[in-house]
Amino acid sequence: MNEVGEKLKEARKAKGYTLDDLQQMTKIQKRYLIAVEEGNLEVLPGNFYARAFIKQYADTVGLDGEQLLKDHSDIPKAKNDEYSEKVITTQTRSKPKSSSIMDTIQDSLPTILIILLVLSIAVVFYWAVVKGSNDSDTPVIQDKTSEKQDVEVGSNESTDSESETDDSTDQKDQPAEEEPKEEPKEEENDEKEELNITQTSSNGGTTNFTVSGTIPKEQQITLTAEGGESWVSVSVDGKTVDQSLLTDGNSLSSKFDQDSSTVTVVIGNAAVTSVQLNDQAVSYAEESANAVRQELIFEFK
Repeated sequence: MNEVGEKLKEARKAKGYTLDDLQQMTKIQKRYLIAVEEGNLEVLPGNFYARAFIKQYADTVGLDGEQLLKDHSDIPKAKNDEYSEKVITTQTRSKPKSSSIMDTIQDSLPTILIILLVLSIAVVFYWAVVKGSNDSDTPVIQDKTSEKQDVEVGSNESTDSESETDDSTDQKDQPAEEEPKEEPKEEENDEKEELNITQTSSNGGTTNFTVSGTIPKEQQITLTAEGGESWVSVSVDGKTVDQSLLTDGNSLSSKFDQDSSTVTVVIGNAAVTSVQLNDQAVSYAEESANAVRQELIFEFK
């Protein structure tokens, strides 16, 4: 195993890289890089990560990582060689979702059309009732006006009773004129603008997202392992805030405030790791179908 570490170390020096440079390029912690060079693989989270880190180290310094692993049988094999198959299976299963959504929409289309038709009928009926009630009120007012004129010619007492009736009628009409106030509802609609997470670019290993819309004061990103182990880390504005080795069924939640501009997530085993930002699921890019390690970068607008 020391032979592998020496090869990697010599290749790194030939490239002129320091361990700090390699840490920035691979996103692997410096202590793990030192362990790989010295052959202390027991320091690493497990055999799977030992092979993954060696391959990524080799590829970064210009060596063939796959060939290096094949040439050295003393490198421990992962407990479960199905991780790569899980990646392919996960990505393959994610593609038909769009078709299933379209099928659901097509199946629901008749129901949607019926609902819209019922709503249209209800609106027409409502306006017909309102218009009919307005039309029925108009003759009553005219009759009262004509009666008032007749009474003014014949009797002062009936005129007083008519004026009291008109006053009570005016008092009843006043609240109806002040009822429509829609401004608060418009403000509530403005406040409910949805959070938008848009994928802007991807090269397979790294995917960039833009986050816009209404961003909450306290934000949260949650990483969950489902069906295996995954090493993850979260950095906010260039500073690492959380990192952990997640076992099956465990989650890591990192909170950050509204003023944060960039959040970077590094995932060691994307096939078994799901991501949620502010309770909204984040999907991996299609270009990353065969990538075990993923780096997700979120920029907030």
